[in-house]
Amino acid sequence: MNSVIVFLWAAAIIPVRAEIPSYIHVCSATDADISKCIMNSVELLRPQLAQGIEELDVPPLEPLPLDEITLKQGPTGTRITANITDIKVWGASNFETLELRANVRKNKFTFKVRLPYLYFQGKCDLDMQILFIQLKGKGPITGNFSNYQLAAVMKGNKIQNEGKEYLRFDKMKIKMQVGEVKLNIDNLFEGDSVVRMVSSNIVNENSELFLNEIQPNLEAALAEKFTDIANKITLKFTYNELFP
Repeated sequence: MNSVIVFLWAAAIIPVRAEIPSYIHVCSATDADISKCIMNSVELLRPQLAQGIEELDVPPLEPLPLDEITLKQGPTGTRITANITDIKVWGASNFETLELRANVRKNKFTFKVRLPYLYFQGKCDLDMQILFIQLKGKGPITGNFSNYQLAAVMKGNKIQNEGKEYLRFDKMKIKMQVGEVKLNIDNLFEGDSVVRMVSSNIVNENSELFLNEIQPNLEAALAEKFTDIANKITLKFTYNELFP
């Protein structure tokens, strides 16, 4: 979930001042092991992310909304068409930082994060063709993603504003590594237990088709959200304040 880290970096290295809250651990830019210091800062700040940080204008991470997803494909003999809306994801704030490398001189940060568990829910309009049998249903869809990892890079640039220097990040680059996925559409075909079982089995047997559509959406949502969060922090403080 992992873009969260860059925001934490931005907050973690703010110089000590009276208004800095206790959950922000300050790191010096001259620290010989600044990457480790920032990792510790991230872990200290992480519990605040689920509910958001009002005093820093950081919105809640849970849940994370995703854009509408449309799926139109399938293997020979089975066609799956699905439209999923009102998608919300929980669990991104429970990330585990595996590796972090900070290059303050180049304003570049790279990191690897593990997402132990993600849960999503949405509304699904499903149309499946299985040989000569057509199945249609509308209703809730839920899913569990487990043991996912992501690699991310965030690069910043110095800008001038009213004679002062600030740091603004470019959009984060994220790539997720596939873990396990389980989808649940049991309530799409109420009243017919056989159809529910057959359709659920088909969907999970072809879960990679859904994952291939959901993953880019999730990557884009994380990148956009946390780049924005990071910039909200870094543009409030001068570059010299952030990197004393």
